[in-house]
Amino acid sequence: MDGNEVMEVEDFGAMATAFRNDDVDALMKMSGQGAQQQQKVGLPRLNINYEAETDEGISLVRGTWKMNFDGQFIYADKVTVRPLLRTFEYSLWDNTLNEGRGGFAAKSVQKTSFGGTFPDSAGGNKCGRLSKDEEAALDKDDAEYLNSRAVVCNQVIYGRITGEFKNAQGDSVTLTDEPMIAYFKRSGFKPIADFIDGLTKNNKLMAQVEMNLTTSRNKNGSVTYWTPVAQMGNVVSISDDDKDLFTLFAETVKGHNDSVMKDYREAIKAASVVEDVDLAAEFDNADAA
Repeated sequence: MDGNEVMEVEDFGAMATAFRNDDVDALMKMSGQGAQQQQKVGLPRLNINYEAETDEGISLVRGTWKMNFDGQFIYADKVTVRPLLRTFEYSLWDNTLNEGRGGFAAKSVQKTSFGGTFPDSAGGNKCGRLSKDEEAALDKDDAEYLNSRAVVCNQVIYGRITGEFKNAQGDSVTLTDEPMIAYFKRSGFKPIADFIDGLTKNNKLMAQVEMNLTTSRNKNGSVTYWTPVAQMGNVVSISDDDKDLFTLFAETVKGHNDSVMKDYREAIKAASVVEDVDLAAEFDNADAA
């Protein structure tokens, strides 16, 4: 894969222009709402809480929505999110990194559709995720198959959030149209994708529709997990502030992609050096023989 393939990543400047000009058709194609074919440091991230208590021993309710906002974690049973931009990203987590604390072994660029390649920070494509046909051709114990199964496809939502939250101590925290980011993956991927696909089929721009989110409790054997439940809320107008925020989100994604591509090129370069060393060693062995 050539490093120039990053050009397949969307022109986020053009997307911002379409958003500012209220070009609904262009936005549906470019902002991740079309048919399925970053994060700025400090953006509050929304996810589902799986912790039973805080580090201080305060009891928490599992399955609620959780965000780190203004230096503290806050929780809510239901929230309202208005998606301005949706991207897709592949990632691979490794529990052995950072002295056992875990970390990402690789992350891909973010794109608004599944088309084309997803260069990743390890110098590969999609962090090693294979197609269904490629996986089917491998033995289930094959390392390549196992790696592919470990790779996660994230649906990344950049938008605004509104809700009545409480911190761990029970103090109320009200949020209104705050910028946020959320990663929906595995069992949480389809409910959000289905919601946005429904808007697209009805020719509704997701940036104008509030998505009311609760959670649903599920069990698989001894494992309990929660999935998002999305319902359509109010339809609103796009403001000038929304247009400015969309520009910020677009710049955030570009910054993420630039960082990934820097790591991608460095990984490719390092791999080439290793190949040259191996090739030189082969020649030396041949001369010695």
